[in-house]
Amino acid sequence: MKKNLFKKMLIVAVASTMGYAYAFPNGPITVVVGYGAGGGTDTVVRSLAKPLGDALGVTVLVQNAPGAGGGVAASKVASAAADGHTIVATTSSTFSLEPQAMKTAYNNADFVHVATISQFQGAMFTKADKPYNNLGELIALAKKENKPIKFASFFLVDKLLMSYIGKKEGVRMIPMPVKGGNGAVKAALAGDVDLAYSGGSWAPHVASGAAKAIFATSYDRLKLAPDLVSMKDLGYAMGSTSFLTLSMAKGTPPDVVAKISAAIEKASSDEKMRQAALTRNMDPTYRDSAATVKLIEAEEKAFAEMLKSRD
Repeated sequence: MKKNLFKKMLIVAVASTMGYAYAFPNGPITVVVGYGAGGGTDTVVRSLAKPLGDALGVTVLVQNAPGAGGGVAASKVASAAADGHTIVATTSSTFSLEPQAMKTAYNNADFVHVATISQFQGAMFTKADKPYNNLGELIALAKKENKPIKFASFFLVDKLLMSYIGKKEGVRMIPMPVKGGNGAVKAALAGDVDLAYSGGSWAPHVASGAAKAIFATSYDRLKLAPDLVSMKDLGYAMGSTSFLTLSMAKGTPPDVVAKISAAIEKASSDEKMRQAALTRNMDPTYRDSAATVKLIEAEEKAFAEMLKSRD
């Protein structure tokens, strides 16, 4: 395995030095997903694998490497050969937030961001029978009873957002660890927490009447849930919007990046892939490399401001 990796790295190095492109792809492409199997990220990426493989003429394999808010997968791809055969699929916050909030084995500069294939429709929600219908009522109840607000938490973004709100409102926020979005849904429906965050899995439970959405975590209103109040509506200066991005290791040859970018754009128009995203309440709007870089840079600035308010 090490011999094959060295061989690929040598081919890329020689091709780059001599100024010509090597044959790409020359084998299967592996997409490393930053979250567990069965979640929204995993579902959308797996639905993309076949049309992407068809566009490139090779097999596209999907591996799950959950942990550290996508950081485990990002670290794995950052250290892989920069030959275009290994891609990380994770949330944009893996690059815009994690490296500036904690010590990571990678930085945003270690990657070439190829594309964005979906936007999460993040929201805070709760069990339908809870005695509050909006954030203001929950905050008032917490102050009246002199109790903290407990929320299901599975990555840094929800902790940061709730810390920001708690500091602004003078209410203590306590994160209750769960495993992924599915764990957050379970905690909410069981009534174990006051609020839970999900990037989209909340929608069918609200539709069924088992849960109710409290507010969108984005600054502006959600495209797929325009009637849900946003952070801007609530009077806050910022919010959090996550995107599903595809990135490769820094140093990947430009012609390889261009070829796989074109293939991803084509695959993103596949109807089954789009339906998989919509079923998970994710907006399957495609964004190219330049747009992806811009949105990650914008997130970096927003999170830097939000980090200043962290407890």
